[in-house]
Parts: sequence; structure tokens; C-alpha cells
Amino acid sequence: MGAGTVSDALFDRVGGVFLRALDGLSIEQLRKQPAGPESNPIGWIAFHLTRVHDATFSNLLGKDQVWIEGKWYQRFNLPPETKSLSGSTLDQVRAFDPVGSDVLASYWQAARARSHEFLESLRYEDIEALAPMRPDSTFPPETHRLTIARVTSDASQHIGQVAYVRGLVDRYGWYGA
Repeated sequence: MGAGTVSDALFDRVGGVFLRALDGLSIEQLRKQPAGPESNPIGWIAFHLTRVHDATFSNLLGKDQVWIEGKWYQRFNLPPETKSLSGSTLDQVRAFDPVGSDVLASYWQAARARSHEFLESLRYEDIEALAPMRPDSTFPPETHRLTIARVTSDASQHIGQVAYVRGLVDRYGWYGA
């Protein structure tokens, strides 16, 4: 078992939940704020977590983000320099155009291929090495272990949020595994 095996398996598991939760959602459902006007809609959460995933694992691999390589910014009608939207105002969250659940799901799969590539190649002797810093990073220097733990935790939380909100917009309760 390699150093990234457990996180890779977790991303497979929660990624499946994520794709099922996004499947077939309308633009209206992707924009709905079921907890009130100050909550984040599914489309925004899905975009945010996927941008973080892409940026982090592309950086760990020393590659351009799939956002740029695959011209995903064109599919989302956003400028190439668009980040994860962390720190967005409520007006910016409400204005975000999720484009479609199929595009969000496809972008996740492209970003997930990056994390799989990195985690599959991660060696035990590299786990405590300092991870390369992204130029736009607001985090202090951290090891590969801490970077992977942070992104794994964030993705798990956000995917759980997406699945839960999917249940609210469908009125069927939690939409999980």
C-alpha cells in the first residue's frame, strides 16, 4: 500500500457520492439556497471544492491546473485567473452561474484525475517533505501530509454539504451513499 492509498480511496468514495448528488440537478436546484438567503447553494459549493482540489493537486504535481489545460474557464464563462471563490460575498455567491450539473461533474472528474495521479505516486519518504507553495496560497508552508489532510477534510465536508442540500432541494432528506 502506497502513502496516498487511503486518501485516494476516500476520494473515490466521496467522489461517487458527489457525482450522484449532482446528477440531474437543474440550474434552479444548483442555485437554490434552502437554508435561507445567506447560505451557499450546491452549484457554488461544488465549484469551490473542485477548484481547490484542482489547484492543490495540480500544484503538488508541478503541473498547470486542469482549469487552464482543459479550458474549463471557458465552459464556466469565467476568466482563466478565477480562483476557488473563497471569501466571496453573498452577492458574489448568488451571482455565480453554475452552468450545469454535467459540467460541474465533468470538471470534478478532471480534477480528481490529478489527485489520483499524485496520490498514486506519493512515496512514504516524501510524506513529511514540504509541499510546494502555490503562488496565491494563504496557508503557511506545510508538509505533503498536512496538505493532503486539509484538502481531504475540506472535500469530505463540502461533498457532505452538497449531498445534504441535494436532499433538501429534492425534499427527500439526506442524499448520500
